Amino acid sequence: MDFILETILAFCAFSFVASITPGPTNFLILSTSHQFSIKKTLGLIFGGSIGAASLVLITGLGIGTTLNEYPKIQLILSFTGGIWLSYIGWKIFNYRSDLESKIQNQNKKNGFFTGFFLQFINPKSWLMAIAVITVYTAQLANYYQSLILFSFIFMLISLPCLFIWAYLGKITKKILSTAHHMVLFNRVLGTVLLISVWYPILHAI
Repeated sequence: MDFILETILAFCAFSFVASITPGPTNFLILSTSHQFSIKKTLGLIFGGSIGAASLVLITGLGIGTTLNEYPKIQLILSFTGGIWLSYIGWKIFNYRSDLESKIQNQNKKNGFFTGFFLQFINPKSWLMAIAVITVYTAQLANYYQSLILFSFIFMLISLPCLFIWAYLGKITKKILSTAHHMVLFNRVLGTVLLISVWYPILHAI
């Protein structure tokens, strides 16, 4: 019983670090909250959390192993997602407050499904899911119960972590009150998003 509790606690710590550290999902949530409001990020937050938990689940069921055996398929998915995220990063880079209403209409597409499917084309998310299966789930006796439990725990922990990034976006909007500062911030954020997307993809080649 002590071993099970220790494993769960260790997994909770892992989930926190995996969720709170910077990545494409975090930066996209930060940008959306910064440009609009925390309310506008709710779809991204829930989509990202449920998507990550689903990724852990399907990886544990064997799909992740299949993709590892065919790395070209995973590479195609990563490049496709990278191009899509590059488009989003470019919109962030060129964001201006006088275009807010136009971009806000475009950003309606960047809701739940954006956050959800982002996990499946993000190399960081795949590495996280594989780590869950190999390091934590495999240590417990009942594999499938553990898999469901860890997927659920990860979702619960990732939610507040992603909310923190949304709150950071709200704070930066208050601090960066001038149009010039807003433009600089969005250009930096757009650039960082592109780096966070393509660095792990190119590194994996």
